[in-house]
Amino acid sequence: MKIRTNFLIAISCLLILSACKKEQPAQSINKDIQVMHPRVIWTEKPQEHAIISWTSTHLGEGNYVLFDTIPNLTGNTHLKANSSKDGKIFIRNMDYAEGIPEAFYHHTELNDLMPATTYYFKFCTDNSCSETYNFITAPDKDQPYAIISGGDSRLGGEKPRFAGRTPSIERQQMNRMIAKLTEEDPSIIAFAHGGDYCTTADWRHLYYWFEDHTLTITKDNRILPLIITRGNHEHEIGFLENFWLGDITNEYSDGYFFMTQITPSSALITLNTETSMAGDQLEFLEETLEKHRVKNNWMFVQYHKPAYPAVKDFDREDFYHVRKYWVPLFEKYKISLALESDGHALKKTMPILNGKVDPDGIIYIGEGGLGVPQRKPFPDRWFFGKESIVDSKHHLWKITVTDSLANVTAFGIEQDTLHTFSLTPKPFLVESTAN
Repeated sequence: MKIRTNFLIAISCLLILSACKKEQPAQSINKDIQVMHPRVIWTEKPQEHAIISWTSTHLGEGNYVLFDTIPNLTGNTHLKANSSKDGKIFIRNMDYAEGIPEAFYHHTELNDLMPATTYYFKFCTDNSCSETYNFITAPDKDQPYAIISGGDSRLGGEKPRFAGRTPSIERQQMNRMIAKLTEEDPSIIAFAHGGDYCTTADWRHLYYWFEDHTLTITKDNRILPLIITRGNHEHEIGFLENFWLGDITNEYSDGYFFMTQITPSSALITLNTETSMAGDQLEFLEETLEKHRVKNNWMFVQYHKPAYPAVKDFDREDFYHVRKYWVPLFEKYKISLALESDGHALKKTMPILNGKVDPDGIIYIGEGGLGVPQRKPFPDRWFFGKESIVDSKHHLWKITVTDSLANVTAFGIEQDTLHTFSLTPKPFLVESTAN
């Protein structure tokens, strides 16, 4: 009887505690979710595939993208794609010390898209959704198009502190110009970034890069898809978390080297100077050029560290490796143009073939002016000449491509034309690789 009495007393206590717990106000971790930092990423097949990435203040229980070919996304007729990858962004003590808020990354893949089509989308964490943005998929037919190319957007914004460096607003100015160029020329379809987005890939730096990147969005909320290059300032885990390339068919996607088929006869190969330039990557480059060069009138290549530097030591080991491993394949397969960064100066080389100036050679442009302080280049190097440009000016390159001509223009921070030149396709036959 005593045991039964004690049991009843215990049950009564549990019921009282349970009642007290129910009377407490419910707490929702998602009460004040904010979503921000929209990005569109292109990888291999931009006619049918894109990645939508964003940041939120809470992880959320449901992360997804609503999208359609019409701007009205309020009904239930639009498409929905759930996120492919989510997680908490790694934060260091320095990030906390500078007051950078905790945040979460989200990436959603959109598949089976239609080519040359404007897609409207909003991204959501739980029921907190962004405003509606849009982007245009790549065409599946050959037609004129343009891309923006540039690198080294370190520093930027008035609020962040960058390890004792004076913050600069040049990155913001360059981003506003990208938006303005896109508004003026709707044929611009992508932004090929050459790497070194921030001082580091830690969150205190990436957070403000993402904040500034919103300045590239046009007045009608159009976002230029990014084609991502990895630079020497992207060795922290934050780069892998926030610039995710998805499950692309290229088995080497973890190495950030792949080919983007922009039109049926125009492609951009992205390489990674921050890993071995031989081995798997060299094999990828040779196989890709061997398979795809013959059907592409235009074959552009982008990577971070230059083969022919305008500023740094020409004989540095990593620059030498670009020339040793990659340049012979560039020349063998007659690529159209090489896009470089890293040096923090404006440059266009003379055409180079077999280690000397040759009218049949390859031109190398760059080399990083999207906001980083510019350095003094060396215009007396052998690969510069009367048709070159070498200067210390913030810049980006606009490459406008048609079937028979590519017009390449360097714009300064005031949208002033710094240099312009044209290219024609290099004749290429499979037999031409025999030698």
